[in-house]
Amino acid sequence: MEYILETQGVTKKYGSFVLDSIDLKVPYGKIVGLIGENGAGKTTFIRTVLNQIKKDAGIIRIFGLDNVENDITCKKSIGFVTDECCFHNCLNANNINSIMKHIYINWDTNIFIGFMDNFHINPMKKINDLSKGMKSKLLLAIALSHSPKLLILDEITSGLDPIVRDDILLVLKDYVTDKNASVIFSTHVTSDLDRIADEIAFLHEGKLIFHETTKTLNKRYKLIRCSMEEYNKLPKDYIEKTLVRGDEYIALTRNNGVELNEGSVCTPSVDEIMLLYIKGENTP
Repeated sequence: MEYILETQGVTKKYGSFVLDSIDLKVPYGKIVGLIGENGAGKTTFIRTVLNQIKKDAGIIRIFGLDNVENDITCKKSIGFVTDECCFHNCLNANNINSIMKHIYINWDTNIFIGFMDNFHINPMKKINDLSKGMKSKLLLAIALSHSPKLLILDEITSGLDPIVRDDILLVLKDYVTDKNASVIFSTHVTSDLDRIADEIAFLHEGKLIFHETTKTLNKRYKLIRCSMEEYNKLPKDYIEKTLVRGDEYIALTRNNGVELNEGSVCTPSVDEIMLLYIKGENTP
């Protein structure tokens, strides 16, 4: 089985919004960052993959199985985390352990307790008394304690401080390596993806703009910051997008091997690539 998740022509319409014919293949043992502006379709795509909403067209296979016909089988091996806690505030980690071991066949109490120790979470402390960071760690521990092969995270690091985010990212990297599992990581904190993502899938206005490995992106693009005079000297055939900020021209260019001597040249971050694609203009 080559891919842990494969979608073909997945389409979902919501009023004027259309998730438009998404083709995506996620290999085993990879962390895939799902990026895009608010309303780009990230959560709609995730909920369609999880069969929480019905697609209008297309095929979704998880572990090689149709996600609708094999809904329960697929979900037994999927961990799902959002930035909002779905458990009642009066519960604590011990209560959750007692609940989850009756839901997942592969639930491992020892793994869960180990995460509580590593994350320094008091298992007797009510969810209502936990900080946002501790709640996120608790939800991640819950998702990982039945050893899922596919982990889907929807904005789990949103609003967290750098220390908590670092803890979560380290756990994800170790988990993928140890289990040959895969992670789909939707986030607006694109600096996290610069650190851990193997691949980036970029959604914009319901369309998949690209799905590439981070190595390919680093080789493919260069970012140039320059004046108008310097910009006018650049070979326009190689410029993908241009953004003008006051007197500064910011150009996203294909790395064509041509030596560019104009302006400041660097490898763009994921955030800069997304910004240029969304706000930049096509080069005439």
